[in-house]
Amino acid sequence: MKSEVFNGQRFWTYFKYDLTQMWRNHVKAAILIGFSGLILYILGIAFNAVFDQVWAAPGFGSRVAVFFVACFALELYQTRTYGYLTNRKKGASWLMLPASSFEKWLSMILMTLVIIPVAFLATYAIIDAILAAVDPTYGQLLIGAAKTAIAHAQQSLAEANGEYSTTWNLGVMAAPAIIGYICNFLYFLLCGISFKRNKILWAFIILFVFSVAFSTVMTMMGLQTDYYEINELSEAEALIRSVIRWSTLASGVLAVGLACGIFYRIKTLKH
Repeated sequence: MKSEVFNGQRFWTYFKYDLTQMWRNHVKAAILIGFSGLILYILGIAFNAVFDQVWAAPGFGSRVAVFFVACFALELYQTRTYGYLTNRKKGASWLMLPASSFEKWLSMILMTLVIIPVAFLATYAIIDAILAAVDPTYGQLLIGAAKTAIAHAQQSLAEANGEYSTTWNLGVMAAPAIIGYICNFLYFLLCGISFKRNKILWAFIILFVFSVAFSTVMTMMGLQTDYYEINELSEAEALIRSVIRWSTLASGVLAVGLACGIFYRIKTLKH
């Protein structure tokens, strides 16, 4: 007897269907975001050829800026990947698909946190490598620059570990940022399946209200707390370690809460 919550064969069938639909419905956006590095390259070559009469690729700083803009656009686009669920006709058809709410939720989470980011990074890196191979003016690969930055960071941490009493680890320090990106993807996904119209606008309105409320509470707490003076280096290290630990914990709790909110929305979705 098949489980009503999760069945491996049923999930795999639905996941393949979900992947196919994702590509069919969002191929244009995928090309625009994933190929943004190539678009910048073409525009940069054309601009330099017309105005400076030289063949020159865009500068490294411009390429890095466009990459982060593409990452941000990818986060915002999560409001549209499953945004059709709020449409009465398409949402009702999705509810009728032969898969449990948990299986649909699991497929949605895997698509949002694994398939889409990995496909984006792989596409961006491959295009970056091809352009660097065919054009001598292109400059350093983005992935090469990232490896260099990581190596420098690890070296700096190794030196700090030899000088200070606290042992610093790059993975521990990067954890809040990584979990923060996960929260961003899940948050915009939740907004996409919760609001029928103006999904991005409502997402930013909620963020603004939350930021104002959080800042107000923290300010009031700070005014009611005695000034904390740091006299020893060890106290500063302990404070930084505490901030990183609590930031990681808060981000993790928020990510779990957002994932649960997405499941609740799927479970209660009606048309």
